Amino acid sequence: MPALTWRRRIGRYNSRVRDEPTVLLLHGVQSNRTTWWRVGQDLADLGWRVHAIDMLGHGGRVGPRTSTVETLANDVLDQVHGHRVDLIAGHSLGAIVALKVVALRQGRVRGVAIEDPPGANGTLDLDAVATELEAAVVRSREDPAAEVTRLLDSHPRWATDDARRLVASRCSLNVDQVGAFLRANHWDLPELVAASPVPVHLLAAAADESALREPDRGTLLGALGPARVSQIAGGHCLHRDRPALWLNTVLTFAESLDLRAARRE
Repeated sequence: MPALTWRRRIGRYNSRVRDEPTVLLLHGVQSNRTTWWRVGQDLADLGWRVHAIDMLGHGGRVGPRTSTVETLANDVLDQVHGHRVDLIAGHSLGAIVALKVVALRQGRVRGVAIEDPPGANGTLDLDAVATELEAAVVRSREDPAAEVTRLLDSHPRWATDDARRLVASRCSLNVDQVGAFLRANHWDLPELVAASPVPVHLLAAAADESALREPDRGTLLGALGPARVSQIAGGHCLHRDRPALWLNTVLTFAESLDLRAARRE
């Protein structure tokens, strides 16, 4: 499935414009590329060329049952082959994959923004996450309308379209493949961040709602420092909970990278 590309609402989009900064958006577990419907269009309206893709197991895409983070990252690279990518923004699992992508694509990306990446020094119970995911998929397929209502009750800051799109993405999920991936894989988040060849900016949800737990949370806050960390009052899905703050944070980070100047070098 081709990447979803947002275009400007105002004026005719000109694909020949080469000075537009380009961002790649990577979704989290149980979502798909449409999770970015609001911030993706906002970025396009602000002059960005925006690409979003479905990772393996999501959006109807099937991959190997024994996939790893590197498998997902290489698939991302295959999907964006031939496209310039200045900045990657990844949510949850998408943040982990984004960090692996920049390690594999050195010199081709200028920065990576990671939104509430899951980490707890290897002790995060991914088997429990997989079990919760499987139950959520069953609920979504059995009664989509009731699940939309449940999500909106649990996440009062979400737009109705956020809940509808999440339920739809669950229904297209290859739950066996994604569940097997979660149960078979672990990652060292601080090590991935430390190894990044490009600047990293962390968007961290409120501690009591975050997938980023101690000790990784404290390790990353200390390693990145205040200039590269934004702690935002909201839940795990900050681009849904606090889209304006998400957008401001990512744009401020991008400005610090001076992407246009970097392309003229």
